[in-house]
This record gives sequence, C-alpha cells and structure tokens, in this order.
Amino acid sequence: MEVPPRSSLVSLIDQFIQVETGPQVPRDFPRPILVLEGIGGSGRSHILDDTWRRWAKRTPIAKVDPLVGADDGDSMRAVLTAVMLGLTAEVPGYRVAFPRVVLAHIAMSAPITVADPKKSMLAMRERINAYQDRSLVVTLLRRLLAMAAGSLGLDAASLDVTLEQMTGRLDRSGLRSRLLWRDALAWFEHQDQGFRHDPERALVRLSLQADVRDAGVQEDVDRLLVAALLADLRSSFDRAVNHPSRAVVLLDNGDVPSAARFMKTLVKVRDLLARHQAPRDPLTVITTSGGYLLADSAGLSGRAMQWPESALAGLSDADLSEARTWLRVLLDGLTADAVQHLVATDLTPWPSALGTGTITRAVRLLTDGHAEATHLVLARLREDPTLIDELGLVLAERVPDPGQTMESYLIDKITMDLSPRRRLLAPLREALITLAGARDTDEARCLTSLLGNAVHAEPILFCSPSLWPTPLSTEPEKWAMAPFVRFLLLRELSARPDNHQASWTKVFERLRDHTEDHDVRGRLHHELALGEHEVVVGELLRLLGEMPGTTWLEHLDRIVATPGLRTTDPSADPRSATAPESAHPDRAADPRRAAVAQLVTAVHRLADPLLSDRETRRGLYVIAAEECRRLSDADALPFLERAQHFQKLADSLA
Repeated sequence: MEVPPRSSLVSLIDQFIQVETGPQVPRDFPRPILVLEGIGGSGRSHILDDTWRRWAKRTPIAKVDPLVGADDGDSMRAVLTAVMLGLTAEVPGYRVAFPRVVLAHIAMSAPITVADPKKSMLAMRERINAYQDRSLVVTLLRRLLAMAAGSLGLDAASLDVTLEQMTGRLDRSGLRSRLLWRDALAWFEHQDQGFRHDPERALVRLSLQADVRDAGVQEDVDRLLVAALLADLRSSFDRAVNHPSRAVVLLDNGDVPSAARFMKTLVKVRDLLARHQAPRDPLTVITTSGGYLLADSAGLSGRAMQWPESALAGLSDADLSEARTWLRVLLDGLTADAVQHLVATDLTPWPSALGTGTITRAVRLLTDGHAEATHLVLARLREDPTLIDELGLVLAERVPDPGQTMESYLIDKITMDLSPRRRLLAPLREALITLAGARDTDEARCLTSLLGNAVHAEPILFCSPSLWPTPLSTEPEKWAMAPFVRFLLLRELSARPDNHQASWTKVFERLRDHTEDHDVRGRLHHELALGEHEVVVGELLRLLGEMPGTTWLEHLDRIVATPGLRTTDPSADPRSATAPESAHPDRAADPRRAAVAQLVTAVHRLADPLLSDRETRRGLYVIAAEECRRLSDADALPFLERAQHFQKLADSLA
C-alpha cells in the first residue's frame, strides 16, 4: 500500500530521530514515546514501514511486531530481545553492542542455587569466565534470539549474520579470541542508580529471580534488563562521535501485552534514572495502538494529551514537556488531497472522461478517508471504473479475502484492533454493531443492557479514542464514532432480524426513550431512524417559526445524520419534486409542509455514502436547493446560503 503524504507527522517523526534541533524538538530534549493511535485499517503500520524505509540505512533501527512471532504471552523479554537484535544491524558510523544485556542473560541461563553466599558468587564468577569462550556466547544468543527473529522478519541466514555482528561487538576491538566482561560486570554494581551492590552477588540474585512467577519479582527483573539495554545504548552512542541520529524502535501492535509491558517498563526505568540524574538515553520509540495501550491509565480523561494529526504543526516544546512520557497522535483520515494524490499516481486505468476530482469525491464520500478502505476501493475501481456510480457493489464484493465481503473484512479488522491480542472476538464484534446506533459515547452507555454479559463491562468499547475520535463541539464530554466505521456497523445493524435482542428497531427505540426532553434533535434523529418521517416533518414545521434559520438547519443536519438503511421513506420520490405543481397535490394544500417534507427526504437520502450514482445525487442536491429557496421566507439569509451550497454541489456533478 502506497503511503500518501503526511507532512506534519513525517516531520515530527524525523525530529524525534534526529539529534540536531528541529522546529518543534530542541537538541537533547527528552523524547516521549510516540503513540500512533487509529482504528483498524487507519494506516498506522504503513507509517512505521515508511519510517523504516527512510531511516534503515542511516541509523540503528529495529522494526518489531510481536504478533509476527505469534507472541501470546505477557512477558516483555521477547520484545526486548528483538529490539537488541534489530539495533545490532550494520549501519555506517555506528557500532551498537549489548554486553550488559548479554551478561544478564548469561546469569539468567540457569539459577545458581548454592546456599553459601561466597560459593554462589564463586560459581557465578566461574560461569562468567566460561563465557569468555565466543562459541558458548553464540550458542546462548542463538537460543535467545531464535524466539525473537520472527518478530523482526529475519530468516536463518540473516540471523547468522546478526549473531556474528553481535558477538564481535561484545569486545570493543573485535580482535580478541576470548571475551572480557569486566566493564559490563562493573555496571551491575551501580546500575546507574547509585547502588553499591557486589556485581557478582547482583547477578546471582538475577539468576534466582529470572524464572520466578511472582509479578513483583518479574517487574524487578524487567527493569534491570531495560536499564542494561539503555546503558548499552548510551555507551555505544558515546563511541559514535558526532552521531546525527538516535537509535529507533518501531514497535507495531503496541497493544499486545508483551509490547505494552516493554514500553511501560521503559517509562518506569527512565523515571528512575532521571531521579538519579543518569544521562538521557539515545532511544526513540514509536508505536501503534488501537486505543488499548493507554486506556487503563488515560481513557477519556487522557484525551487532552492526545493530538489530532491535523494539529501537529502547532505542537511546541512546551507541549512535549507536558506530554512527558507519552505523546499520543490520533491519525486523521486521508485528506482529499491525499486521496487525489493516490488517484493521480497512476492515470492509466481511468477513462479520459473521468476526472481525478470526480473519483476522489466519490471515494472520500464513501470511506471518509479511512486508509485501507480507500486503497481497497481504488484498487477495485482501477479494475472496473464503471463502478464509480455503484460503490455499494464494491463493498459487497469478496475483496481482498475471497471468504468474506470487503465490508465484513473491514469490520473484522476494526474489531480485532479493540482486542489487545488482536483476536476476532464474536461478542465484541456484535457489541460494536449494537453501539453504532449511538450518536456519541453518552448514548452508547445507555445501550449496555443490549450488549450481553460477555462484553457489557468492556471499557474499551466506550473509551477508545480510535473508535470515538470526533469531539462534539457543543458537548465537550461527548465523542462521536468515526463516520465510515459507524456506517459499516450500521449496515450490519440494519441486517439483523426483528427478533434479535438488539435489532435496529430495539436499538433506536432504546435511544429514543433515553433522550432527554430538551434534546429535540436527538429525539427526532431516532424517530427518523425508526421510519417516523411524518412525525419529524411535523415537528420541524412547528420549529420553523420558533427558531432562527441557522439553528433550524443545524437541527436538520443532526436529525438526518443516520442513513435510512432499514426504512423506506414514505414520501414521494424526491426526484419528482421537479415536476409541475399539479403533480404535488400536498404542495398546493400546504406548500410549507411539502417543502419541509421534500427537504428532509432529499438530505436524508444524501446522508447515505453508498448513494454514489452521480445523476441521482445531483438531482437530490437540486431538490434540496429549491426547497431551501422555498423556505427562505422564514429567515432569508441562512436558507439562501444553504440553497447556494446545495446548488454548487449539484453543479460539481454536472
């Protein structure tokens, strides 16, 4: 998948990697962990791929995906090992080595259970001396790294090369036949925290704790390993004189427990070392998340520290200081310019009569910039451009998985992203479909009784910033679901039978009954979703004389926001509105009511992203413009401006 331009995000990532001062990140400024958040298919992993391609030959960089190695455990050690392995790759000007981490694993290779303290220290000394033999170190590292190679995508030959590099760098000269562990051993005395341990005794303790199941003990071991990793990186980069960039870890699927534990341990260790005034480490970590990584510690209350991608140009060093440990960036959908860039990248498939702007508008209308959906739809249109007016057929096709439709594939991907282990959980999928009826997070909570016992208490369903990314400007504590995601789920909701415990009708009846009396637009929204067209028209007709035109039109926009996927509009086909007055007996009897009815019907149909037939959409825009003109006697300027807006949209499809 080609990655379209994301200039602000790319600039920030590069500043996080570079040593020199950038416009937003000063030199020697501490880098928080950069978390790229977005719903499944939003393009997070492709941003990591792009970063890898641009920096792989310029700085030590490890791209780690714990899921590739089928990681199903909670331990962070496989991730740490993969990081160590990836950063060892040959890069001109750098010679990264990890003697402290390797020495820790030598100690952890087997417990030293001798009761006498002096004899146990002697046993550890003998073990360290034995591992002066390079062949023993290679054997240990091969066993250690075998489980991590998969998450880096390394084959056996590449692993052999990396093992040779890693072993050779354990001795600074790389010439001695036997390895010396003196400098690495000395670090275990102070561990950059002012300790005065006997280093051999510290390693004996580590050998005993390595396999202890107690969570507190495991946390101690993990902290020690991460501290050793950071010390090795500092030492390696200190030897790389005037190095222009930092070490980089690109950690995909950061919600996976092992990856999350690695990063949270890194944050704790950095805090510990900062309190002891240890030098800052030269490591930049960029990870991806579907919202689970920080849901336990941030949730909705942490949204103030989340930056929309579109706002990154305004990020300052003061903002970075406030973020401190985590900088959360919520990925936007692809902009119209980005989609048009993808369309124009290869003009060969497109008929000469089909402009790139026309293709861009149709695709963005459907996908709202969702990255993977945009790429899938464009790929299908390149094969058959005539589908530009029938995008519903594209969603229903079995692409890219022959076993399911495109929309089912996308819903599965979105669901898996809300599971920390990226599993497709059927109850979670069903719950998402039910929650799609809600306009915002507040309404979603009133649907919990319809979710079933398996998932009703899952907080990620209500606090995921990736699932609910859109703030409601009038109500700051409420967040709306991403439009394209909601539309996909609403289609599934509309397909449920009436006897389902959370059918379309039961969901919207529950939402209507939950709506507060003063929330007129909310109540009418749910009434319209239930097919009560005449109720909505009558209420809007009454409100027309009671509120300014701007407010009335805002009400209309909110009321028609959910496409009528389950109902058939009882009014006449809106295209008939252009017929002579005699064809509309209701208009002659009550012209204002007829105008409201026609306007509601037209804009409600236009709310359906699958209405891609350009001639039909153009006709509906023309009708909406005409009805706004008819209603302009209520409040001229707002209605005439809206009529002009609809007319421009109609003209763009001519």
